[in-house]
Amino acid sequence: MSEKQQLYAHTGLMAAFSLFLFLSFVTAEADSAQRVMITISEVIGCSAVAGAAISLYYIKSSQRMLILAILAFLAPWLVYGIGYEAGWNGDTSYVWVWFIGLYLLLAGSFIVLRMSYKKTEEIFKLVPVFLMFVNAILTAYLIFIHIWWNLPFV
Repeated sequence: MSEKQQLYAHTGLMAAFSLFLFLSFVTAEADSAQRVMITISEVIGCSAVAGAAISLYYIKSSQRMLILAILAFLAPWLVYGIGYEAGWNGDTSYVWVWFIGLYLLLAGSFIVLRMSYKKTEEIFKLVPVFLMFVNAILTAYLIFIHIWWNLPFV
């Protein structure tokens, strides 16, 4: 595969991951449909992480920053997915450690995405911007959940 084909494949995987991620939020009322969407997005996300890790070895140009941006984007979602599958909620002991780690990972992700925007070329310059937008949605969601779990009446 050429470098450009690999970049197109990773861009497509990120679009599919984001699509199924948003579909999992939309289908939150139907538990079985949401579970299917979450499983599909987990499979796509894991294949994207594996493909990006392999592409780091093969891509040697400045477009390598796009692959690093994809890995930086998927790292907080991976931690969030582990927390979701482990069943962490407001009643879990030391849940604040999970939030602090996730906030630090999100901050690092935003920094890497910003750096990759400056070094990515051609049409692929839009990918880090889109990934930053999706991570901003995750950040807003986590802040809301963190505040909600710390309310005294819950």
